[in-house]
Amino acid sequence: MRMRLRPILLLLLLHVTVLAHEIDTDAFHVRHFTDENGLPQNSVRFIAPDNAGFLWLATENGLVRFDGNRFSRFNSSRIRYIYPGNGRNNLYACTQEHEVIRMHNGQATALPDSPQLRFNDYEYYVLNDTVARTVPVTGLPNVYAEVVLTEKYMMPAGPQAYFSLTRDSVTFLQNGRPQYSFSWPNCDPWGFFTIGGNLYHLGEDGKIFLFQGAVPQEVKLSGEVPAERLQPRQLFWNYAAEQLFIYQDDRCYYLTAGAGGMLQAKLIMSGLDCEKNNIISLYYDAACERLFLGSRSRGLFVVTKKQFRPLVSPGDEDNVFYAQAPFGNNGILTAQGIVFEGNGETGRIPLLQYLKKANRYNLVQDAAGNYWYRHADTVYKYNADVTKLLWQRSFGNNISQLYAGPDNRLWIGTEQEGLYYLDTGAASPVPLLFSNKIKNAVYMMQEAPGILWACAGNGLYRVQLSPLRIDTIPGFGDSYFRSLFIPRPGEVWVTTYDKGFFLYRHGRWTAMPADRLEYLKTAHCITADNRGYYWITTNKGLFQAARKDLLAYADGTQPDVYYFYYSKAEGMLTNEFNGGCQPCALQLQNGDLSLPSLDGLLRFAPDSIRPDLPEGGLFLSEVELDAKPLAAADTLFLPSNFLRLALHVSTPYFGDAYNLQLRYSIEGSDDDAWLPVENSGIIAFSRLHSGTYRVRVRKVNGFGPDNYTEKIVTLIVETAWFATLPFRMLMFCLALLLLYVYIRLRTANIRRKNRQLRQHVSERTQELEETLASLRDSERQLRKQGVIQQRLITAITHDIKAPMKYLMLLSQAGSKPDKKSEAINDALYRMYNMIENLIQYMKMEAVQAHSLKERVDLHELLEEKVGIFKPIAEIRAVQIHNNACRGIKVPVNRQLLAIVVNNLLDNAVKYTLQGSVSLAASYEDGGGVSIRVTDTGIGMQPEIREWINGNPVATADHRQPLAQKGIGLVIVIELLQQINGKLVVHSNGDVGTSMEILLPAN
Repeated sequence: MRMRLRPILLLLLLHVTVLAHEIDTDAFHVRHFTDENGLPQNSVRFIAPDNAGFLWLATENGLVRFDGNRFSRFNSSRIRYIYPGNGRNNLYACTQEHEVIRMHNGQATALPDSPQLRFNDYEYYVLNDTVARTVPVTGLPNVYAEVVLTEKYMMPAGPQAYFSLTRDSVTFLQNGRPQYSFSWPNCDPWGFFTIGGNLYHLGEDGKIFLFQGAVPQEVKLSGEVPAERLQPRQLFWNYAAEQLFIYQDDRCYYLTAGAGGMLQAKLIMSGLDCEKNNIISLYYDAACERLFLGSRSRGLFVVTKKQFRPLVSPGDEDNVFYAQAPFGNNGILTAQGIVFEGNGETGRIPLLQYLKKANRYNLVQDAAGNYWYRHADTVYKYNADVTKLLWQRSFGNNISQLYAGPDNRLWIGTEQEGLYYLDTGAASPVPLLFSNKIKNAVYMMQEAPGILWACAGNGLYRVQLSPLRIDTIPGFGDSYFRSLFIPRPGEVWVTTYDKGFFLYRHGRWTAMPADRLEYLKTAHCITADNRGYYWITTNKGLFQAARKDLLAYADGTQPDVYYFYYSKAEGMLTNEFNGGCQPCALQLQNGDLSLPSLDGLLRFAPDSIRPDLPEGGLFLSEVELDAKPLAAADTLFLPSNFLRLALHVSTPYFGDAYNLQLRYSIEGSDDDAWLPVENSGIIAFSRLHSGTYRVRVRKVNGFGPDNYTEKIVTLIVETAWFATLPFRMLMFCLALLLLYVYIRLRTANIRRKNRQLRQHVSERTQELEETLASLRDSERQLRKQGVIQQRLITAITHDIKAPMKYLMLLSQAGSKPDKKSEAINDALYRMYNMIENLIQYMKMEAVQAHSLKERVDLHELLEEKVGIFKPIAEIRAVQIHNNACRGIKVPVNRQLLAIVVNNLLDNAVKYTLQGSVSLAASYEDGGGVSIRVTDTGIGMQPEIREWINGNPVATADHRQPLAQKGIGLVIVIELLQQINGKLVVHSNGDVGTSMEILLPAN
């Protein structure tokens, strides 16, 4: 009883990136897949491609899709058949439980119950293979041949058209009605097959018959026909792919139908034992010459025809090749004297082989066909068939490289002396030193008849031959040069070790982009074919690039360059090519290219090489959201709180995975750069903000501009609850409410603070009023004290000063002064002067007179003081001299300055006996004014002088020396502070003292 199925998409249960076991034969490369390296199960009963190019495998453990790099299992049920739909417009699989799975665009979809099928429909018998003992065709060999008892065998020939085979007849039916029938006795149906809608039969006698109408017709095989007689058991018929194969003697032939139904055979594989490996299913990709073989028990084999057949030396004893040159009719001569003829024969040149450990890095042919060779410090010239040594010359310095230019010049690079040249046409050429600047040249080539390029150990040079000019190309100072390639003037290619290769064009250098793993960083050589492609050798394989793509990249019109990669799987004996020789590549007259390697010469015709380009479609095969499967679609709706999204992208490509370039970009994110897709084909994201994103996945299809396939997946991340409009409106209202509450609270707080402030201001006002009243009382008291002080000063002036002055006059009235009268007069004078100073000081403190300034004439002030002290000075036999310059005026309080001068002059007169006192005033260099009072008296004690000079500020508050008894100097210093003055004491040695007042001029 068949199970009733709903239409669901079968989920991807197994997704494995594979690493195949590789087997090499002389002509074919074999990749072997088992359950140990990716294949889910080792029994591969059927192989068929879908419309997108993916291969589908029927295994005992489910339906498996193979894209060339990964196996993906879509279910776990045993697959009985893979068959085409009616009219071959779809591909289906039938499970052991009679479930039907449709394969389309790389996806497997379980179908519902089969639609109403007519009794004679092919699908009816596929799903009801025990009804009426009619067995539908599934291919050859039939895996059920030993267990199926057949009375009828159905073989579709087209939509609603099929052949019905019995043990004694063949009937053709169209829309369920017989069209013709004929007798054909047979023991079993396993010799019948159809190709192109025609029915064929292979009998035990090895004859093949074609049934067109009711008359059988024997057909003969053409092409590469198997040697022995054909047997039905040798047939492999892939009915789903409509392909026919014959396997005989470890050789597999592919049969195709031509005009009139004739069959043509082509050998597509040899060296793999199908019987030993239990092969039961085959599929052939004719475009790529790749054969897929399914085994009953040993997994899947993928056999690809190698495109390259390297040349090896006779005896295989020395396969390390460097320099080479054309020889004969499309032949090759190597530097070690081995000849590879154009017809495939090999030979040796004795003249080159007699040199032990000979140099292999140089072998050039001039325009006359002669060969030039170097070894150590010697250059040799041989004739065109290398049977005679024509000339040789030792330079006494190791030769680094030779190059035969188109103008009959041989350029000779030496390691120490520089660059030489000679005439190749001369019988006895004379080498001439061209330049000692270019030393250790490693590669040379002419761009035009007058332009030579040279790669040397000390740089890259462009040499203009006439007139001579040598330009050193900047930017390549530490580069390790490998070769030059100049296919035409204005296009110069340079290869380097570790820095890649460069193009000089339109007067500027362009560094070419590297490949994914940067194999091209160690580019040895560049050469061109006749189809517009450049071939680049490296230490890791061979690359092919379109010249137009490289030039477009250099011009800035193309962002990338597609490089196609060839490895050992294509037939080379090694991936490591050789460089450092000249020439580093050879193009023969027939267009063949020859490239030296560490194991053989790789000679090939570029026209015959077919790059297996990844031109298939690009598909989204699976989606995982938080580790759970999600239906794959071009638009995905995602929750806002997802953690991880994985997109599985795939493309059917069965060539070298290094040539598959997948990149992706996310439009709508912060970073929309193009990133490489991982080898697993998975593009993973962890969390995306709400919004719409476009994931652009791009696959480069091959050469040419904008040659890519793009798959766009739109991701719509739902808006999070906190980003929805209602929530935002709620948050807005809540914000308004909080703002309102804040304003109310703030207003209440301000009002409270205002009340507190008013109270505080009121309290402070009351305190200030009380303080003001107290100040007013203090002011009244001060005014009273001022009045009392003024009265006191007046009383002192009237009651003390006047009598003191009268006594002084009486002491001087005597007719004959004596010592007693002089002593009295001197004491009275000092008391009078002291009282006068005290009165003036008290007046100053009382009325704040120091704030009143005027421009004081210093000569007049000093003259006034001289007049006061002159009488007492004469009594003491002291002369007073006013030496002040006239016209010196200083802005100062005159009364305070007069007190200061009065005190200083008093001290000078007091401490001088029978000497002199001089007064002086002058401008200082620093912009100040100096007033000096100098006497010839007893001088000043050192401690007092140090006290005055060491305490220029607030001296009255400092501790005074014991020798200082009076208060005159204290008053002087305090008054000078109030008028911004300074007192300095100068010693005059053993006689007298000099007191200096320093005042600002402004």
